[in-house]
Amino acid sequence: MTTTLFKSLGAATTLVGILATASSANAASLTSSASSGLLSTDFANVTLSVQKFDSSLGTLKGVTLKFDGQLQGVGRYENTGPNASSVTVNLTGQLGLDLGGQSLFSLNPQKADTYNFAAFDGNMDFGGTSGSTINGPTAQMSQTRSFTDASFLQAFIGSGNLDFLLSAQATSTVSGSGNIVASVTTLARGGVEVTYDYDPVQSVPEPSAALGFGLVAGIGLLSQRKKSWIKSSN
Repeated sequence: MTTTLFKSLGAATTLVGILATASSANAASLTSSASSGLLSTDFANVTLSVQKFDSSLGTLKGVTLKFDGQLQGVGRYENTGPNASSVTVNLTGQLGLDLGGQSLFSLNPQKADTYNFAAFDGNMDFGGTSGSTINGPTAQMSQTRSFTDASFLQAFIGSGNLDFLLSAQATSTVSGSGNIVASVTTLARGGVEVTYDYDPVQSVPEPSAALGFGLVAGIGLLSQRKKSWIKSSN
């Protein structure tokens, strides 16, 4: 009789463990993202809109934000001297991402490239052997942050979109021989990726309900065993 009780309760405990594990292992995530194209710098308040978290899916536990920024220089160069020459272009800048007046990210990408040109070919066309139009240098940078503060997460919950504001400033410098004609146009782009980590609406019993269900099942098994034992005794 005692052995039967332990076996029945053991089966109920195993069932509770399975249901509780299924409940705790049911965390989920989804991602929404937005990005700008390449825009002439300097600029501010460019809107990047992502989809908010739909609370009907479950309980939002945290968000992870990834911000990508890129600077690009487009340069036109011509060596007007009688000898071959090189040109070095330095590109630096700052890209920021704000939400609701709060600065979330500030990136400072920078890049330097060197280009070589032959002696002046007689044509002031930013081409040929003594000149060129070059899409570069390009500087990239990214950063990731995670948030779990409940008050901060409220801004991400609801219908419609959440608007981030992108800004960018850039500086370029050109160095080389005294016989170089150069001009550089700076561009920038940015992108944000939002990952929502949440506990979805449960479709299995909560651990407390599972425990009650398991105990009822165990008692039911024990009752059947008892009836069988009484019959066999008679």
